[in-house]
Amino acid sequence: MSLTITDANYHAIVRTLIADNRKVKRGQNLQNLPSKGAGNRVRNQFVPRDGFTLVGADLGQIEPRIMAHIMYTRYGDNSMRQIFVDGVDLYTTMAMMTFNIAEEFCVDKAYDPTHTFQPRKMMKTGQLAVSYDQSPTAFAKKMNVSAEVAEMFFANFDATFPSFKTMVADIREFMRQHGYVETLSGRKRRFPDYKSTAAAAGKNEQRLIRLYTERKQLRSKSVLTPADNSRLNALQAEIDVLSEKRGLIGYWERASFNAVVQGSGADILKSIGIRLAQICRERGWEFNASIHDEALVSVPDEQVTPETIALINDVMTQTTTLSLPLVTDVAIQKRWMFEYKAHEWDYVNNRPLPEFANRYGEVYV
Repeated sequence: MSLTITDANYHAIVRTLIADNRKVKRGQNLQNLPSKGAGNRVRNQFVPRDGFTLVGADLGQIEPRIMAHIMYTRYGDNSMRQIFVDGVDLYTTMAMMTFNIAEEFCVDKAYDPTHTFQPRKMMKTGQLAVSYDQSPTAFAKKMNVSAEVAEMFFANFDATFPSFKTMVADIREFMRQHGYVETLSGRKRRFPDYKSTAAAAGKNEQRLIRLYTERKQLRSKSVLTPADNSRLNALQAEIDVLSEKRGLIGYWERASFNAVVQGSGADILKSIGIRLAQICRERGWEFNASIHDEALVSVPDEQVTPETIALINDVMTQTTTLSLPLVTDVAIQKRWMFEYKAHEWDYVNNRPLPEFANRYGEVYV
């Protein structure tokens, strides 16, 4: 029997599920296998069964694309979207726009003209810093740059991408008012305890300030008596409880923005997975895994054709449409992570073309 989940019955259903002690066999979580180092070597042990070839595809920079889409459709801000429309490198172009310097200083690992910081690296980390409300001081310490450089970054970022902070603030404010946020497809992430916790924290703020003040006064004493140490322990215990609640508020506010962006990306991947699963059933393919932004399927050798690659590309980029293009990298593999691009593959013999073969030390006979 199917059950429709609504706002009215959501919490009752969750409580029922939590109280259910029945065990379900867990599958293998390939999300936890890193794609570099030791994790890469583990992935290399996965091969398709005889007569099949692995084809993997992942969405490129889906979360920044979602942010750019929201900025454009809700605020009419084309600043970030245009980068994707133009098909140029996101963080290099963002760095050029933000710092108003030439491309040569904004490519990967390049330094600015003063050789003080790496603009592209700062841009990649800085976008997250802005969305998390990180202070320029904390950002300067994280990036190992001066406070002046950090202040300049934040000011220039706001001027270059004017609706970014507004987008973040509006999503958080919606959560504060309604207790949930929605992905682009309308799926809700609820924060049912936010209002009560925030109200309690507000009431306790003055109490927390007094506790901090008393603790500071005690710590400033040159000699502490046993009674002082006992009081310090009691103060710290109460501070920990109150601080934890205040910390939850900040965490939920950051999580509300992540829920919209990351959740929308997950919804897009789910739609892709549904369509891809149907194609697998129709064509005799095997849907092996969906890992983060990547889908991995096994295709019968005789079906490894340019047409198949084009179909997978279409599934990844056209199942969901945004106000900007989605892109994907399709990789053909006889062993997981032994990747060859579509133009590097010999479709007649189902192997890499001679000029690209043996990239990973494999032997073809």
